[in-house]
Order: sequence, then structure tokens, then C-alpha cells
Amino acid sequence: MLVTPIAEYPLVCIGVSKGTNQNLLHFDTVNLNLSSSWFTEQGSGENQLDVVNVTQLEKDTVLVAFDREVKIVNLSGKLKSSKKLAAELHFDFYTESIVCLQDSVLAFHKHGMQGRSFKANEVTQEICDKSRIFRLIGSDRMIVLESRPSDDPTAPSNLYILAGHEATY
Repeated sequence: MLVTPIAEYPLVCIGVSKGTNQNLLHFDTVNLNLSSSWFTEQGSGENQLDVVNVTQLEKDTVLVAFDREVKIVNLSGKLKSSKKLAAELHFDFYTESIVCLQDSVLAFHKHGMQGRSFKANEVTQEICDKSRIFRLIGSDRMIVLESRPSDDPTAPSNLYILAGHEATY
């Protein structure tokens, strides 16, 4: 959901595609404020991104996670750089899920996770264990991970609570 200051109801984001410019993203939305057609102009589908997460951080700041990237854009989809936030974060792996914290992003992959700072795009923490398969179970208040052996994915799992983290968005 994307909240705009001029609309009574939020826009529902149903997809994200690359814009004509590499630094531009296009949000495919359902606009509940319109009485005629709720659907906004949609992308062609060929530039559609395999989005993992869309989170509105501030009134005009949206985090979009896809492939190996996290982009910080405004509501128009244009990259938004500031002293507080890097406009782009890059990972060495395809992200399966994202948790937004106050000052960083935790990106989860099959064998672990990596935290990156919003401010400097530096790695703040990292877990990588090829002998285990990890899956993010929940991140509403506590971040909960499931872990299973890589060589036996049907084996009973272990659950972990990541301490010192609180999902804020």
C-alpha cells in the first residue's frame, strides 16, 4: 500500500516495472480513490520486475527490493538519494525476503542473511552457512528464522529468534 498525502485512500501496489530510464521504476497500482476505473496505467509486462518487497519508509520514500538490489525511490519511482539514505543497495545474492530496520536492511537468502546500512551501503552483519537452508518465518515484531540441513530439507527444523532486531516498517 502506498499512502499519498492528497488521496483519501491508499494506492494498492500490484506490481513494479522498470521505467524508460534505468533510474526510474513504475508502480502498477489500484487507485481506490477513483470511481470509474481503479487500475492505473499498467506496464507492458516485459519490464516487470520480480519484486520481493515494497515498503513505504516515509511519506515520499519507498523501498523496492528485487533480484540482487534494493532501491530507494520517491512515489513517482525516481531514485531518491539523501544524506540519510543511499539510493541503491546491492547484494551478491538473490534476495528471498527483506526486513527493514530503522537504519538498515536485512536481506535473506537460501543459506543466510546479510544486513546493509542505509547510510553507507556497508555490510553491518552477515550469516552464511551452506550446510543449512534458512527461511524467514516472520518479522512483524520479532524476526524468526527456520533452519534445516541442506542435505535433508525434509528434516525437522530449528527456529531462531534474531535478537537485537526489531522490524520497524
